[in-house]
Amino acid sequence: MTAAGDMMPTSPELLPLLCRDPMVVRRFGVALLEARDVPTAFGEIVMESLLAANLRGVDSHGLQMLLVYLQQLRAGGMDPRAGGRVLGVNGGCLRFDGGNGLGQVVAHRCTELAGELAAEHGVAVVVAGNSNHFGTGAWWGEKLARAGFIGIVMSNACPAVAPWAGRTPTLGTNPWCVAVPGSGGEVRWVLDMATTTVALGKVSDALHRGETTIPPSWGFLDREGHPTTDAAEAQRGAPTPLGGYKGTGLAMMVELLTAGLSGGNMATDLPVYRTGGDPLGISHTFIALDPRRFLPPGDFEQQLDRLVSLVKACAPALGVEEVLVAGEPEQRCARERAAQGFRVPRQLWNRLSDEAKTLGVIPPDLEVAR
Repeated sequence: MTAAGDMMPTSPELLPLLCRDPMVVRRFGVALLEARDVPTAFGEIVMESLLAANLRGVDSHGLQMLLVYLQQLRAGGMDPRAGGRVLGVNGGCLRFDGGNGLGQVVAHRCTELAGELAAEHGVAVVVAGNSNHFGTGAWWGEKLARAGFIGIVMSNACPAVAPWAGRTPTLGTNPWCVAVPGSGGEVRWVLDMATTTVALGKVSDALHRGETTIPPSWGFLDREGHPTTDAAEAQRGAPTPLGGYKGTGLAMMVELLTAGLSGGNMATDLPVYRTGGDPLGISHTFIALDPRRFLPPGDFEQQLDRLVSLVKACAPALGVEEVLVAGEPEQRCARERAAQGFRVPRQLWNRLSDEAKTLGVIPPDLEVAR
């Protein structure tokens, strides 16, 4: 199996590099963040999240996001040392102020708090405001699932998407995730998705890989609102809502359950650009449900196994080898990339290396992928 991000470009100068040992790149990323005044422990949290995304084949939320964070830190758009604080607790409900810190740092603490409250109450809802991009929702949902909870995670985002039947970018890609535990502490089922046809970062990833066109199925519009397959025009334009009006409804749902509950910035109250000096003010919500409060231990896992088996037993459609369930492609990709390494686009690595020179950090040598 080969992930979409592993396609080889035709131009020799665009041949990607191969990361066989994620720890090498992780140390490099932490050093870059340290040079921007991020504490080492915070940098480790960020890089663990990003490289996990690369291993799962979600390159749109992997190493390329480090470049965005470094640019935002350089512009003074977020506080590198902020750890956030609890504003109030009421039973299983908690409100958190991210202090304009790194989104992964905020999410890490909120996930811990959600687990603690759910262990006590059976259910927990932690809402965080005044935060930043936190990577993939799956990373945080899976943390809750590995602790035995059903993890539901969502975030609003900078306005980039016009609502259904509209033309003005108003809503974010507003991702959400549901991660469900299986037996033995494994994560059995993970739905992680944007409320747009595809994630916005997929276009940046395509450009880093030297690809000038994107599939029409990605559903991007140019600045005039016309469908486009030109990657550069798509980056200057906007993604479309998933499933038309349904995607807009889901995006508004996420907006209400994040910014609405946190009292944070909503929709166009958020800055348009993620790399400027203005704080983003992004909000997240973390929900943890303990299935053992509803059924005897093990019964819910049996229900899940039965449902997965029913779906996978379905006869494949013409031209399809196998029916997969949510999270399965990413799990398979993670096993493959853990064994063989993952490719880093040359253009992305060059930009990170340029940033490293500015900060006095020596980038590691990566071999050319063949």
